[in-house]
Parts: sequence; structure tokens; C-alpha cells
Amino acid sequence: MRLLDRAILKEMTTAFLLGLMVFTFVLLTNKILRLVELIVNKGVGVLTVLQLFLYVLPYSLVVTIPMSVLLATLATFTRLSTDGELLGLRGAGSSLGRLSRPSVLFGIATTLVTLVITIWILPYSNQAFKNLVFNMARRQVAVGIQEGVFNSAFEGLILYVERLDPRTSEMEGVFLVDSRNPAERRVIVAQAGRFTSDPSQLRMGLTLRQGSIHLSGAELSGRYRLITFEDYSLTLDAGHSFSEPIQRPLGEQELTLTKLRERSAALRSQGQNYHPPIVEFHKKLAIPFSCALFSVLGIPLASRIRRGGRGLSLAISVGFALGYYILIVAGESLGDRGRIPEALAMWLPNLLIALGGSMLFLRAELHPATLVQAWRLARARRATHPQAG
Repeated sequence: MRLLDRAILKEMTTAFLLGLMVFTFVLLTNKILRLVELIVNKGVGVLTVLQLFLYVLPYSLVVTIPMSVLLATLATFTRLSTDGELLGLRGAGSSLGRLSRPSVLFGIATTLVTLVITIWILPYSNQAFKNLVFNMARRQVAVGIQEGVFNSAFEGLILYVERLDPRTSEMEGVFLVDSRNPAERRVIVAQAGRFTSDPSQLRMGLTLRQGSIHLSGAELSGRYRLITFEDYSLTLDAGHSFSEPIQRPLGEQELTLTKLRERSAALRSQGQNYHPPIVEFHKKLAIPFSCALFSVLGIPLASRIRRGGRGLSLAISVGFALGYYILIVAGESLGDRGRIPEALAMWLPNLLIALGGSMLFLRAELHPATLVQAWRLARARRATHPQAG
């Protein structure tokens, strides 16, 4: 690799990392404040909050990596342009296509990294985030239960516990009144019990051991019924404060490419809307490829900048990225409803960037004024340093 390529890559990497940190911090500001609130007001452990932060980070990186690639390309080639180095290099015989080689390599590398995030890391992190929030809610419920007090934290249930270990959710001396079915009232007495959870189904439950169930109500025609048991399980509802954030169905962003196709096929066989999983499938592939496109688009844009430096580069990168994601959101909405083909919905923004970038690149490469300036500079250099005959 030539010294020039290494210098451009080094400058691009520095600008990319700086932009990535700034963009990611801005995007996560609201989430960071909420995580700090968990530590201060909710008593959640620092390690748990760090886990939550790591789980939401991949989704943010999918958004900020392409933005940072465009910023890095603009910042690097804008400096070369404003300092006259870009014109000098072209006068020395380097075409714009040749000068773009390190930028293209950088774009390909970031495309591969973003593909790894969207295809493999993002589904895992989204699922892990949901499971962690679910387990936090379960532990919070256990902590909220007080010993020796009738607790009504669960809808339709009144729970009394003689002893409770918040760390293990183990209980002793359990008395439970279940009024969720108005036609059949249940009073349950058990020697021991334990809170349980099923993260895969997002369900919380209560397992009781060595007890009895006392039933009465209209369904029994006024009669009383007694049932003894060794083990008895029932499902709990911890109220809206816990159930709303953790009882969402498995979203498309939590599925791998294979699972997305399987879900789409299943929905189609059931006569339901099968478009959203396919839209997400193409979205996971289309957004990473924007990195490679932005790495090329930034070069002709930068060659037109004469003033403004990195501040203008930042504004342009934010503007283009905002427009790109607006098109992505609009395409996703249309694709989810089947208004346009799913692939077109997600790849159209990339096609527009590729078309516009190619036109700008060719125009910058073949612009008469630029060619004349480069030719004059090259002639002046030959006159200053004539070749030995």
C-alpha cells in the first residue's frame, strides 16, 4: 500500500472514530439518562445497567456507522481539497478514481462490520435485552413483596408470605386468594413456593409446594371443594408497570435472516400480512451497504467544498444521513403494507445514492475547470523540474 493510501486511511479512521463516538452518544443520550435513573432511583446494579447499555449499543451502531463513514470521507477529502492537496495530486497524475481507493476500501470494511452487527449481533442483543428486562421485572416483583403483609401487587390476587428470600424468590408459609375468575374463588395455602419465569414466553409464574386449594363460587353451585397438592403452578400478571414493557411479541429485529423468511412463510400460509419480515430481511442487508456508497459519495461532495472545513462536513453528513433514513422509514412503511415490493422498499435509497454518487463522481473527475487547473499545475511542475535528456 502506498504512503498516500496509508495517510488517507489514517485520517479517515481518526475522523470516523470521532464521529462514531459523537453520533452514538447523541443517539443514546435519552437511553443513558434512563439507565442512570435506574441506578439512582430504582436501585438497579451498575453491572446490570452496563449490560443493558451494551445490548442497546448494536442498534445504535447500525445507524451511526454509515453516518460516520460519510463524515470521515467528507472531512478527509475536504481538507485535501481546501489545502490544495487534492488538486496537486491530480496534477501529479493521480485520477480521482485512484485517490478514492483507500476510501472505497474503508467503506467495504465498515460494510462488512455493519453486516456482522445486523445479521448476527443485533438479533442476539435485542433478545438478550428483552430477557434481561424481563428478569429485572421478576426480581423487582419479588423485592416488592413484603413478609407478613397482604400484598396486592398482582391483578386479582392477594398474596401473604411469612418468609421470603428476595435473592432466590423462595417463600415459606404462603397464603393466596385468587379472585381472577369471579365464578370460582380460590384460596390456596402452601408450605413453600417460588417465583418462576419463562423468558422465551415472557411469562411469570408462582410454583407452590405441599398445600391445598379451597374452591367456592357459582360454578360449584354453592358447594365447597378441597384439593390437596404436592406441586401447583399458576401464571401471574404483575400489573401494567411490568407487563407492558415485557409482553411484546418477538419483533422482526430480534430474528435472524433465516427466521425472518420462516416467519414470512408462516404468515403467508395463514393469510396474514407477510411483508414486514421480508422488509426487515432486506433492511438488514441494505443499510450496511450504505457504508460503501457513502465512502464514494463523500469524495465528489468534498471536492466541491472550498470553505467550511469539518463543520460543513458534519452538517452535510448529518443532512444526507437524515435524508437516507427518512427514505428507509418511508420505504419500510410502504413495504410493510405491500404497496411496493419489499426489496425495492429497502434498496431504493441505496440505488438513489449509487446513481447520484456516480453522476457527481464522473462530473468531478471530468470537470473541465478541474482538468485545466490540474494540467496547468502539472505543466508548471515540469517547467520547474525538467527531465534530464
